[in-house]
Amino acid sequence: MGETQILGRGARVAGSVVGSLLAAVLLGWVVRDLTVGGPDGLWWHWAGEAAGYGLRPSAYTAGQDVLLLVVYAVVAVKVMRSASAAALLAAAGVLTVALRLPATVGLVQAADRGDLFGGPHPGALATTAGSVLGGLVLIILAAAGRRPAGPQETGAVPRRGPAAWAGVLLLSGGAAVLAWQVYAAVNHGWERYATLFFGTGSPQRSVLLGATGWQTAALAGFALAAGVVCLRRGRGTRGLGVLAAVQLGGVNALILSAYLEGSVYEQLPLLDTYSQLALVTPPVLCVLAAVTLVLLLPRPAPENAGPYGPGPAPWQAPAPGPYGNPGPYSGR
Repeated sequence: MGETQILGRGARVAGSVVGSLLAAVLLGWVVRDLTVGGPDGLWWHWAGEAAGYGLRPSAYTAGQDVLLLVVYAVVAVKVMRSASAAALLAAAGVLTVALRLPATVGLVQAADRGDLFGGPHPGALATTAGSVLGGLVLIILAAAGRRPAGPQETGAVPRRGPAAWAGVLLLSGGAAVLAWQVYAAVNHGWERYATLFFGTGSPQRSVLLGATGWQTAALAGFALAAGVVCLRRGRGTRGLGVLAAVQLGGVNALILSAYLEGSVYEQLPLLDTYSQLALVTPPVLCVLAAVTLVLLLPRPAPENAGPYGPGPAPWQAPAPGPYGNPGPYSGR
């Protein structure tokens, strides 16, 4: 076994600054979309339902952008003290690059055609390209900013049972998301699905994220990777597992809220089996993500209490007075 390492203070500060910058930029786009579409219309748009389709030409963000904003805020705050700071930075960086890179490529192609700066997307290319660069910086900080850990800095990984169950739940959630992608590919045909996956020739729900199929595949891959880490009970178990659960639960909570608002579940008995399974999947994944968070969130350390209350047993306590400590004669 090699020497345990943690993220050094310089890398922590730099990671917190980069996370804060990414969060501030994304928050600006969210506020901009709120002023254009209003809370109700934008919520439907984030959930991907038909009531929000009218915002597609003018909205820059999607539901996963909001979840990225949560990730950046968590990283900016927790990285300064968490023993899993390196895993948090690496996860945030990989998510950022995976989700922003396709949109960057698409916007570069639009700029080459002359459709970008004269169209509805000013500043989007600078945002996506800058986010990709920021994600790469987070990955580099996580890899190169480590130092040997002191005796009080190693942190604690979740207990074997909770970590194993969290891993199983995340693997199940990622597998469910991936299974629906495979079903869509078979149902639509591989060629049509590839068009939906890469978003070629069709307007996207989010200018800053790109194709929905790519976003879903990234979510499934992140949940599966976090599940494997939890099963192995590595140093980044808590950080990766929590971020994956937030992503998985948040995306499906948005979908579930739209289904509930649209009274979709009233039609459940009338639908075919595949449609019923599709409607049942979001609430199941929300519960799965919530249980994973409960399993992985840190708990306060219990006091060393026995049957006689906190502290040592009565026969183990030092006697007061000149022969024990404390007492009026101690140290004299």
